[in-house]
Amino acid sequence: MIEPFAKETPKVNSLVSMLLEWINSEFVEQRILVRDLEEDLYDGQILQKLIEKLSGIKVDHPEVTQSEMGQKQRLKVVLETINQMLNVYGSLDTSKWTVEKIYSKDLVAILRLLVALARHYKAPIRMPDGVCIRVLLVRKLNGQLNHWRQNEIITDSGFHLLNEATDEQDAFSVLVDFAPDKLELVRETLVTFTNSNLKKINLSVTDLDTQFCDGVFLILLMGLLEGYFIPLYCFSPTPTTMEQRINNVQLAFGLMKEAGVPSFSTRPEDVVNGDLKSILRVLYILFSTYKET
Repeated sequence: MIEPFAKETPKVNSLVSMLLEWINSEFVEQRILVRDLEEDLYDGQILQKLIEKLSGIKVDHPEVTQSEMGQKQRLKVVLETINQMLNVYGSLDTSKWTVEKIYSKDLVAILRLLVALARHYKAPIRMPDGVCIRVLLVRKLNGQLNHWRQNEIITDSGFHLLNEATDEQDAFSVLVDFAPDKLELVRETLVTFTNSNLKKINLSVTDLDTQFCDGVFLILLMGLLEGYFIPLYCFSPTPTTMEQRINNVQLAFGLMKEAGVPSFSTRPEDVVNGDLKSILRVLYILFSTYKET
């Protein structure tokens, strides 16, 4: 569920306004006015007209009906058509905007779908970078409710800087030295990625600068990502010396290499010394490698 006031942040409001303006500009000739993305798009009728206008094709769909079953069937056909137009049919991207999510008026799913359409059809709008919506996730486990919070990313944050830079060093230097706002978004994304795995063993991180310096979380994270247990005698669970911490990080790096994680230039000593750029570089390479698993 979306946290209270998460919809009211300036970036979310800006993105919603831009998407509404774009959609309504497409419907000028049809005299259709969309006022609310959640209320107007959930049943698929507006989405059908939008993809027909953008793609120039006619969507075959069941007869118009006001029943929930009929609306969901119509929405299913429309989303299948959209996924084919976006060339993402059957890919992991389609899980971001399923029939259940759109029909339940999930703003995160609706925004992700519209952003994908706007980018694919080159909408004449400049969407803000780093749009996130904070959500509360709840799961029942062994009769108890467990909850945690995470940021759902709608548009790219600082990661596009990493892709555009000439190498990792340049990219993270840009983020750390010149883009503190985007750095914070990258940091939050990496914390969310890390905790989504560490929660399996009831651990979590809040401070990337200090909690990875001894190598323990890196070792545990690699084991979780690769699906195996690392015996405690293989490393120092509570390192007290510089040598033990370096050995831990070296082991984590060795596990990454064995798993086929792309090579990187960071030294174990840099991580142990708490160099933020080095820690971000290591976590980003893991995020890039395992984010879809």
